[in-house]
Amino acid sequence: MIVTHDDAKAFGYCNAGLRKWFPRDGVTFDDFRQYGVTADWLRATGDAMACRLADAVEQQREQQQEMT
Repeated sequence: MIVTHDDAKAFGYCNAGLRKWFPRDGVTFDDFRQYGVTADWLRATGDAMACRLADAVEQQREQQQEMT
């Protein structure tokens, strides 16, 4: 599942905090802003905020699918 910059902003995260996760594994902050990253990539950072974001986005998307 892809987590986007818009997802992170909607969750209340600021760019300064998000930038701490980059660069990692060849992914830059600009890549994230353009394309997003997988929820698994976020979890692999080991950052608690990244993991919360991944979990929240997955849960939100699952709920949206259940409603359709």
